[in-house]
Amino acid sequence: MSSTPASPNMQKGLAFFRKHNPAAAQALEEKLGDFAPDLLRLVAEFPFGEMYGREGLGPKVRQAATLSALACGGHDNQLRIHIGIAHSLGFTRDELVELFMQLAPYAGFPVTINAVLAVKEVYPDS
Repeated sequence: MSSTPASPNMQKGLAFFRKHNPAAAQALEEKLGDFAPDLLRLVAEFPFGEMYGREGLGPKVRQAATLSALACGGHDNQLRIHIGIAHSLGFTRDELVELFMQLAPYAGFPVTINAVLAVKEVYPDS
């Protein structure tokens, strides 16, 4: 990682990510830590350290918005990571399927199908 000390938001963001998806957090830190430490810092500080810590919306509502944006953007790798975070935040498989079904009339069936299949990967025995 960079020789720059971790900011409070970076520490807060990494703690959130490690708590809610430890395997993905570790993989991101290993892949980016030495190669692109500033990118790791930005990811930890802004979405996880700053946005998830804001008042006004709870973490489940923020996660639902994140999941919808990732699904609609076709960001499948990040979508699976955030489905893991959603699981940690208490989302059930059925809630996630319903969330993604809500996207069908607005974003299309391919988006919905891809997102539901990602849920199936993360919740294989449900």
